[in-house]
Amino acid sequence: MGIRPLVMESLAERAAFMRDSLQKNQIITENMVAILGSFDHRLSALETAMRPTQIRTHSIRRAHENIDKTLKAAEVFLSKFDLSRQAEAKILRGPHEDLESYLEAVDQLRSIVQFFSSYKSLKSSIGVLNHANNLLSKAILKLEEEFRQLLTSYSIGWCNGSNCIWHISGGPGKQEFVDISD
Repeated sequence: MGIRPLVMESLAERAAFMRDSLQKNQIITENMVAILGSFDHRLSALETAMRPTQIRTHSIRRAHENIDKTLKAAEVFLSKFDLSRQAEAKILRGPHEDLESYLEAVDQLRSIVQFFSSYKSLKSSIGVLNHANNLLSKAILKLEEEFRQLLTSYSIGWCNGSNCIWHISGGPGKQEFVDISD
């Protein structure tokens, strides 16, 4: 069995080429391992260098979130203070101009009292509560006074001893007599 010398020579060349290719692949692999090792080392160093920055960034983000929450809470309180001022202006004007608006202002004050009652630990809450309660007292007095004025302007009374009869006029066709006797 004879193998021709040309075929042998071609096989030898191919074997030598494969050996060279394997050696080159081995060198390239070793170089890539060294490069990747260097990247890994640099990445670890970069991560170590960035860690304090990440911690500071996290702290800053948390502080920013806390500031946002505080601002939102402050906006709620400031809106209640603003509502209190608006209600105060309506109440000081009295109910004779616009009764419905006046009663809405009283309701606003009541809700403000309820709101600040749940925050009594705040310094300003006690002052706001006292002020709102005083305004509510004034509002009640003004409503009573307005009622008295309306009652006296629309009624005429006749008294005979302890018997009194009041004529109440509510406008044309709306009259009635009320007997207020002992």
